[in-house]
Amino acid sequence: MLKRLRNAHPIAYCISAELVFLGGMFLVSFVLTIGMLLTGTDFSTVDGYLLSCVQELAGALLAVFFLARTGRGTLLTRRGCGFFNGLLVGMYPLFLIGWSAFSALMYGRPDQPLLPLGRILSFLANMFLVGAAEEFLFRGVIAETLLEHCGTSRAGVWKACLLSGVLFGAAHLTNLASSAAFGVLMQCCFTAALGALFAAIYFRTGNLWVVVFLHGAMDVASLLIGGLYGTTTVAESVSSYDASMLLTVLVYLIPLVFLLRKKKLPEVQLYWGGVVKK
Repeated sequence: MLKRLRNAHPIAYCISAELVFLGGMFLVSFVLTIGMLLTGTDFSTVDGYLLSCVQELAGALLAVFFLARTGRGTLLTRRGCGFFNGLLVGMYPLFLIGWSAFSALMYGRPDQPLLPLGRILSFLANMFLVGAAEEFLFRGVIAETLLEHCGTSRAGVWKACLLSGVLFGAAHLTNLASSAAFGVLMQCCFTAALGALFAAIYFRTGNLWVVVFLHGAMDVASLLIGGLYGTTTVAESVSSYDASMLLTVLVYLIPLVFLLRKKKLPEVQLYWGGVVKK
C-alpha cells in the first residue's frame, strides 16, 4: 500500500510519512510520561535528553520502516561519493558547526561546573539520534521521493530541495507545545532553509550518513552550553529566537545556490539517474 501511494501520490505520501513520524514520537513521549506518573517518578530528577533518545529512536525506526516497505532500504547502506568526500561537499555547514562550537566555548561558558558525564553523554547521544531520525525521514524518505517525482533536471532538483525543506520546517511547529510561538515561527523559517541545504548535500553526495553526521553535529554545536552545563533547555533556546534568525535563512540559501550550480548537476544525475537539463 505504501509503495502504491508513493508512486501514485508522492506529495500525499511525503505528508503522510511526516505525520506518522511525528505522531509516533508523540505517542512514545505520551506513554513514557504516563509510565512515570504511574510509578511516581520525580520529574525533576529525570534526564530529559535520555527520554528524548527513546523518542528519537522510535522516530528513526519509523523512518526505516517507510524505507523498507517502499523498497528503499538500501539507501541506508548506499556509499555514493563516500563519507569523507561527502563531508568535503558539506564543508560550509562544517565550518558553521566549528565556528558555533568555538564561539560557545570561548564566550558562552558559565561560571559553574560541567554536568555529570552521564548527562553529557545522553545529550550527545540525543543530538545524533535527532540527526539520524530526521535525516532518515526528511532526506531518505521525503527528499528522495520528491526527487524521483520532480526529476533530476535543474528545476526538478530545486523543487525537491525546496519542497522537502518546507516540510522539514513545518515539522518544527510541534515545538509550539513547549516554546514561545514567535521563536517557533523563526525556527520553522530557518530550518526550512537548512532542510533544503541538507537535501542538496544529500543529492550531491548520494550518502545519507553524511547529512546524518552534519545534522547531529550542528545540533550539538547549537545547544552545546546547555548540554554541557545544563543552563538552558531546548525549549528555552527555541523561545529565545528573535527576528535576527531570519538572517540565517540567507546563510543557508546562499551555499544552496553554490551547491546546485549548473555544472554540478551531473553529480546528482550520477547518483540518482534521470536526465539533467542543460
